Amino acid sequence: MSAAGRTLDLLRSFDRLFEGVVMSAGEWDERAFSDWLEAAIGDGESLDRQAAKIVTRAVRRAQRLQRYWAIRTDGPEDWRMRVDETLGSAGWRPGLELAEWGMAVDPDPELFEEYSERFRAVNFTPVALAFEEWLENR
Repeated sequence: MSAAGRTLDLLRSFDRLFEGVVMSAGEWDERAFSDWLEAAIGDGESLDRQAAKIVTRAVRRAQRLQRYWAIRTDGPEDWRMRVDETLGSAGWRPGLELAEWGMAVDPDPELFEEYSERFRAVNFTPVALAFEEWLENR
């Protein structure tokens, strides 16, 4: 699998992790986080040390989310709003960092779309360039 494909898989996995911990916090314990991490990077395929650190940061953010939502009895229906309520834009930063890493290693139009969405979530502004322009300017 290409580095871009691996990055896209991990970004989707981040989203499923965050959704799981904010919507079903009681189902997450240290073992569940460990299992998720092993499934996400256990094979080490296509990840360097920098990417592994980003994934670990995402798990730490997910653990903070889980602790918060484990004691809450109500909240927004949309899991993304729950992440925003708990961590604000910082909750989305590991995803942006991983997308940036992936774009540096293996630029890809689909990955650029993910990067653009996560850039907006963290910085509250859209990416000013299209993929082709970004490639030319890197």
